Amino acid sequence: MMPRRKRRFLMYGVVAGLACALAPAITRATQPGARWPDRPVRIVNPFAVGSGSDVVARLVAEKLSQRFGQPFVVENRPGANAVIGTSLVSKAAPDGYTLLAGGSTSHPANLALFKSLPYDPVEDFAPVAFMVSVHYYLVVPEGSSFHTLQDLIRYAKANPQLANYGTGNASTTVAMELLNLFAGTKFERVNYKGNTLAANDLLGGSLTTTFLDTSTAAPYLTGARMRALGVTAARRSSIFPDVPTMAELGYPGITMTAWNAVWAPAGTPRPIVDSLNAAINDALKMPDVADRIKALGFTFDGPGSRPEDLDRFVKSEIRFWARAVKQAGIPPLQ
Repeated sequence: MMPRRKRRFLMYGVVAGLACALAPAITRATQPGARWPDRPVRIVNPFAVGSGSDVVARLVAEKLSQRFGQPFVVENRPGANAVIGTSLVSKAAPDGYTLLAGGSTSHPANLALFKSLPYDPVEDFAPVAFMVSVHYYLVVPEGSSFHTLQDLIRYAKANPQLANYGTGNASTTVAMELLNLFAGTKFERVNYKGNTLAANDLLGGSLTTTFLDTSTAAPYLTGARMRALGVTAARRSSIFPDVPTMAELGYPGITMTAWNAVWAPAGTPRPIVDSLNAAINDALKMPDVADRIKALGFTFDGPGSRPEDLDRFVKSEIRFWARAVKQAGIPPLQ
């Protein structure tokens, strides 16, 4: 019979060997993101309900919920030109349970527009995935006397105390201030928490004009409640081909594209980022999502599908918006 001490030594050796054999599997199971998500995920949208960004975020969130078996809930936190919601995400735990559905306003534009921000658009976020691009229509109420851009400009010059515009994001602000610069007008800015709110006041008669993204403008245009005088796209839209581009109307400097993307707080484990990236890209390719997005006037023209592509794109957009804001002569916001 084997001595008790030797048996105990061999038993410890077997246990130790088994532990070593299982170590890689245990490590894989406990790696960051390996069990993610095991509870609901919050997607913060820094714009109002019904905005273009909100519509796209909700379409994608539905597919993410189906894919991961956990609710992906869109939470709207509008205000301060998207600063409120964006700042909230920048300070959230980097665990994959709080995401940002922001875009050109929340990141490059705000950096150019504000004297200071409570977040760093590059350092405080982990890029996840680019989603869509969208253009802006310069609109007026259908019942107004403005049938062309020149009609609107003549009115603004003759009535500088009455001409104003509503804005719920940076794209609208910069586009209108560029129009003020190039046309010699002085449309007064009225700030809103989202362009959908500005659209309501435009119809109510308290605003002269505004730029609206395609998804927000489309129902009003097709329903004959608003009239589009121009579009910021490089070429005419296939949805509203009768609307001339701002370049065609003599203002090539007002050619710009807004876009939407998803970020996580900086430090979010790469396995979670990669998992989200793949899921979002797959969701955007699904026929029902793609058809709905195209019907809303969005395009999929973007920098690429990888997180690194979004990172490079944001940095290039920061340079673009800095030039545009400087050219428009927009004073820094507090």
